[in-house]
Amino acid sequence: MEFQTIISGLNFPEGPVFDFDGNLWFVEIKGGNLSRWDGTKLVRFDVDGIPNGAMMDGQGHVWFCDSGRGEIRLFEPHLHTFKTICDKTTDGIRLKRPNDLIFDIAGNLLFSDHADGREKPLSTICVLPEGSDQARIISRNKYFTNGLAFRADAKTLFFSETYRQQLWVAEWDATKLELRNESLFAKAGDGPWGPDGIAFDQQENLFATIFNESKINIYNKEGQLTDSISCPGNRPTNCAFDPSGRLGLIVTEAERGEIISYPGFGKGLPIYYG
Repeated sequence: MEFQTIISGLNFPEGPVFDFDGNLWFVEIKGGNLSRWDGTKLVRFDVDGIPNGAMMDGQGHVWFCDSGRGEIRLFEPHLHTFKTICDKTTDGIRLKRPNDLIFDIAGNLLFSDHADGREKPLSTICVLPEGSDQARIISRNKYFTNGLAFRADAKTLFFSETYRQQLWVAEWDATKLELRNESLFAKAGDGPWGPDGIAFDQQENLFATIFNESKINIYNKEGQLTDSISCPGNRPTNCAFDPSGRLGLIVTEAERGEIISYPGFGKGLPIYYG
């Protein structure tokens, strides 16, 4: 599959997402930046923390996980201001290392908190109900939870468990805020790392970046590995589809500090903007 490097010179990029004007937003974890690329110019905003995944809401604000501060934060692009939205759960426990995030169809924010769960099952999946400042834990006892994605039905949630090389699938109830019937969807990676960011194409094939293995795996609806895309760097961290279809699949790559475009993949499933 043909690819092109569209941005280079980055410091551990992660969390790509497009805004309504076609700008590509992402974070630079080791640079401490929330960054915007308009196709020509790169602009960086210092978050005074360690940013991870990023997501847009319907007002054009950028939501991101800050794993250094243990917070879910919001950036208002027109004012260049930051705001902490959530730093604890409903039982009063501080967030540890929030990592990746998505909105559901009802405007609730789901996010992974890996809590540095590499050797012990400390990691969780949480939901921040729309309009709330406290999160609820909906999945526990995982090893380094990571990327999240919804199928087209808006009810089937997928997420990565990096340090067990697993992709999970479960039923999401956006009204009762319950995650039910978790089950293994696919094995992903040879270890010790595994799947990081995930995204669906329009045919509901699941694309998963495999950290430290120079590839993006593609799984069909049954969880069968159907193909792998070669990545020029060893550490692809996350992926997203350009809603316009022009850039196709976008992959953030940490080893070389690049963002890569695979135009041949076109558009993916629409994401929810909260």
